[in-house]
Formats: sequence, C-alpha cells, structure tokens
Amino acid sequence: MNTYTYTFEEAQATRIKHGRCPGCRKSVKRRRTFVRTVNPFNKNPDGSMKSREQVHEEVNREADEWVPDFRHQDC
Repeated sequence: MNTYTYTFEEAQATRIKHGRCPGCRKSVKRRRTFVRTVNPFNKNPDGSMKSREQVHEEVNREADEWVPDFRHQDC
C-alpha cells in the first residue's frame, strides 16, 4: 500500500492586542496566530482554486477582524 504525504504552503498572520480586563482593570495582552494553507480544497464561490494572494488576504482580514476577550480567567 502506498502512502502519500502532501505538504501545503501555509499563510500566517499574527496579531497582538492590548486592553484592560473589565473585571479588575489590569492591563492584558492577547496574542493569536491565524493559519490557513494554500491547497486545492480552498476554492472560490465559482469553484476555482484560490491563489496564494487570496489566501494571504483572507488570513489577514480574519486577523484584523479578531476582537479578543480581555477578561482574566479568575475575574
């Protein structure tokens, strides 16, 4: 049996946002990395494969729209 492994190019965007916890008012920093791969399964609504630039734009758009929860776990 043949086993194939495919490695697809990743598109990453990291965002760091600062804010204040609404409970204790201490300063909080949240960091998140958004990752998508450029692969044949990422398709446009018309069925065509998304280009590398389209995937990067999509990841950056998602990262820019991210709104973190600044509340501490114990607050």
